[in-house]
Amino acid sequence: MNLETFFKNFDLLADAPNGVQKLRELILQLAVMGKLVPQDENDEPASVLLEKIKFEKEELLREGKIKKEKPLPAIKAGEMPFELPNGWEWERLGNALLKITDGTHHSPPNSEKGDYKYITAKNIKQGRISLTNITYVTTKVHQEIYSRCNPEFGDLLYIKDGATTGIVAINDLVEPFSMLSSVALLKSPSKIYNYYLFSVLSSPYFYSLMRDDMSGVAITRVTLAKLNKALIPLPPLAEQHRIVAKIDELMAMCDRISSRQQQKRETRIKINNTAIGQLLTAREPEAFNKSWQYICNNFDQFLRLEPKPF
Repeated sequence: MNLETFFKNFDLLADAPNGVQKLRELILQLAVMGKLVPQDENDEPASVLLEKIKFEKEELLREGKIKKEKPLPAIKAGEMPFELPNGWEWERLGNALLKITDGTHHSPPNSEKGDYKYITAKNIKQGRISLTNITYVTTKVHQEIYSRCNPEFGDLLYIKDGATTGIVAINDLVEPFSMLSSVALLKSPSKIYNYYLFSVLSSPYFYSLMRDDMSGVAITRVTLAKLNKALIPLPPLAEQHRIVAKIDELMAMCDRISSRQQQKRETRIKINNTAIGQLLTAREPEAFNKSWQYICNNFDQFLRLEPKPF
């Protein structure tokens, strides 16, 4: 199926069982494979972008704003999972980003009141931070944690421990806060659009890559070493923005389709419940037979429309 056919049949694909969720995953997978938007030969290629990222990291290293990391292994020819379009490059996440770290490895005293918010995996929802049941730590505790793990507005927060591993959010909090080690902090350079990186980390490709052979027994986890070595597909910066714009457009369509499906579902449930009620309360054979005939004629709808959310 080419892109034109995909877009023409968007609504039809969404009507398949669990279709909207599968569409969302397909959109992200097409995006990271370079198949969601056309390439522009006038874009500055990602190879040049990577050189600029390298220079940016060297500058920050000289200024003492980031620490020197151990060199990551070179990418082998057979390591790349799929072919990328012209102008794109594969790169290890640790080489592409300014910083990958995690929060404190020792759960500090925290309570409902305090000086700084304390973020754990329970607060990370897909795409956002939830402040429900948030706890706080003291200034002293925060300073110790923040000296190594300093989340800032626009950084990515990735759950790396436990059952919800793979959920990723973009930090929308302007104030500093502390984190537990169940959440990884990823800082993008200026040449990587953080919303594109969010799309990569949310994609089926990256989810499968990270969830495969997770370490740990009692609590499974993705190690920082695995995150650093992970391969990400990197397009030109201009294309990163075009990709995110197209993703936003298509996800909005998915939202509208999902809303329509839910409305139709609720309407059908009401109609079916009415028919069942009429069947159970029918006093005359004619009324009973009419309700029963409706149920028989629409039995498949009754089976598919058990009144519970998707």
